[in-house]
Amino acid sequence: MKSLFKIASVAVGFATLLASCTFIVDPVQGPDGRPGDAFFGIDYDYAMPYSYWDNNNNIPNNPVLGSFYPTSTGVYEFEYFINPYEYWYGTYRIFRNAGGPGGANGQIGLPGLDTYLMLICNPDGFYEERGNYKRTAEIGETIVIEEMVGNNKIHIELTKTTTNIRPTVNEPKYLNLQF
Repeated sequence: MKSLFKIASVAVGFATLLASCTFIVDPVQGPDGRPGDAFFGIDYDYAMPYSYWDNNNNIPNNPVLGSFYPTSTGVYEFEYFINPYEYWYGTYRIFRNAGGPGGANGQIGLPGLDTYLMLICNPDGFYEERGNYKRTAEIGETIVIEEMVGNNKIHIELTKTTTNIRPTVNEPKYLNLQF
């Protein structure tokens, strides 16, 4: 009888313990992760640019060619001079990767991946360093580059011109003093 009582006591105690272990799931989804950071830079391949200008306030005057600078999203205008008379002008767009969705129980989502855009100045026009889409153009012809390179979305529009056709009024951020 005592062993039956012990077994019944243990069973009741175990059942009480299991009944007290309830999980509460919070149905509230957590916030999305923060967007990734964005970086931009300019460089050249075989011929240094004569001058470079853009209206991106995050790029300093006299930028170090080949260096990335933290920047904001947006569409920016640029001018890249091949020599004192011929140049490319257009726009480039900076994107940021969104953060991941938040999880159950208020869990914060994963942060977005950082984006990098390095434009290479080339007498035949800009191209992005990881892309294989160099395109040449005649004076007055516009090139549009819109691609995904890894996790980075690329959007560049550029037109080749001369100072006789389209005079510029912008002071360069970068000026090659070797000319």
